Amino acid sequence: YTTEARRYTLRTDAEAASKLEELQAAISKLNARILTELKAIGSKIGSFPEFDPEALLPIYTFYKPIVYRSRDDDIFYRGMIRLNVSTQNIIQQIDQSRRELIVRTGMIALVAVILGIIGAVIMASITITPIKKLAAGVAVIRDTEDYEELKDHHINVRSRDEIGVLADTVNDMTQKLVKAAAANKDLIIGKDVQKMFIPLEKDGAGNKGSIGSEENDNVEIYGYYEGAKGVSGDYFDFKKLDNEHYAVIMCDVAGKGIPAALIMVEVATIFSSYFRNWTIKDPGLKIDKLVYQINDMLEERGFKGRFAALIVALINVKSGAGYYCNAGYKVVHTYNNLQGKMIETKLPEAPAAGVFPSMMVEMQAGFKQVSMKLNKGDTLLLFTDGIEEAKRHFRNEQFQVVKCDEPGLEENAEHGGTHLKGSDNEELGIPRIHDLLDAIFNRQKYQLKKYHNPVPGEKLSFDFTSCSGSVEETVLGLIAVQKVFRIYPDSSAGSGHRVNIDKRIDEFLKVHFDQYSSYFGHPLETSEGSQVNSYANIMEDEQYDDLTILALRKR
Repeated sequence: YTTEARRYTLRTDAEAASKLEELQAAISKLNARILTELKAIGSKIGSFPEFDPEALLPIYTFYKPIVYRSRDDDIFYRGMIRLNVSTQNIIQQIDQSRRELIVRTGMIALVAVILGIIGAVIMASITITPIKKLAAGVAVIRDTEDYEELKDHHINVRSRDEIGVLADTVNDMTQKLVKAAAANKDLIIGKDVQKMFIPLEKDGAGNKGSIGSEENDNVEIYGYYEGAKGVSGDYFDFKKLDNEHYAVIMCDVAGKGIPAALIMVEVATIFSSYFRNWTIKDPGLKIDKLVYQINDMLEERGFKGRFAALIVALINVKSGAGYYCNAGYKVVHTYNNLQGKMIETKLPEAPAAGVFPSMMVEMQAGFKQVSMKLNKGDTLLLFTDGIEEAKRHFRNEQFQVVKCDEPGLEENAEHGGTHLKGSDNEELGIPRIHDLLDAIFNRQKYQLKKYHNPVPGEKLSFDFTSCSGSVEETVLGLIAVQKVFRIYPDSSAGSGHRVNIDKRIDEFLKVHFDQYSSYFGHPLETSEGSQVNSYANIMEDEQYDDLTILALRKR
């Protein structure tokens, strides 16, 4: 373009002027484009090797081209600027900084750990140590059988926080346990006094146990008494009057505690006095007089809400003839040896002793005397309602108490003959008792069924095939099955849970209860002379009433 433009500059015509103008415009445009490209090339800076800030190398060569345009010169490249740079010092400084950071971080962490240990020690002295003292003190309380020995026991925790308050509370509770233990000993003494009126056997130390028995050529008698809590009003007695006659009484005073025990003692005193000088002529076979005497005594004393359900029997053990008079005791249970089964005999309706004056009782049906005969091998069984009303609660598989919700039954409808839908418990009941006694007398096997059992499919089986059918086995078997009826193998039960069982009952279960080892597999040590064995890892529903039973078998 430049050469051509020069040619037109020598001409002065209009065409040359126009063409020259076009050429100058094109030249200006090209010059501008060249300058732009040269500027872009000259602004680039490169390096060898390629610079990467994430991965530094020791040496780099940085370069930049020098380009520009001179007039009438078609060469634009003029040279290159090169700069060698070493990063060694930078890398060393970074490494040093990293090491310093690690050291500082480690020191900070070490200081934090030391401070944490110091804080933990301080917290231990403030919190954990008092907790350990508290736990040790509670363990002493747990392992002490006689709480009166804890009179001087004190958990010394100086902290003033919640743990200190808890320790003070435990100390207060301990002193209350000491007082309760002293009161309980008084109750135990009261129970021992109560047992003095019941014909129970004594151990080597002179303490009365739970068994009373007597036998001769004509009769076999066996009784069992186990109080629920404290003193109560259950009572039985049997007296040999002569070579042929025995007097028997079974009494259940309403209520618990000292009042019931006092009434029981008076009943026992009247019974003993009535037969002290007994002969066949005076007072003879009339025992309704005795029941009236007991009724008069209770009614005259005016014990509010206190009365006694009782039955008195006078039995000729040689002939089997018996005379019975009751006050509120509704039925008599006998095992008929000929029929091979239990029989329930209803007694005449009569109010419990102490409810009405004798005059009012006589205006109604009175205390009637009836006669029944025991044949050879027959057994009379008298027991209070603590036996048939022995109670267990329904539980789910988590051993939580639940109510009967049997499908297909209406609310309050009977289920299994032992309870109603909607209830949370069942009683042992007369049907079970009769089935059990039939199995013992006939030396058979027996299966105990528990409704709504927390252990699905559990079998509770008893083998009585080795029994002889004695009244001792009958009484022990009934009490033993009643015990199994109330116990349950709760998975949460540990060494702190204890179930006590009479030693004779325990021995009976050991022989006849097929699942004995799974229930009584964790025995505990008991004090010397104890009349019970204790087992852990098992629980039982509370015994609400006394267990009192008397069996008399005609030989």
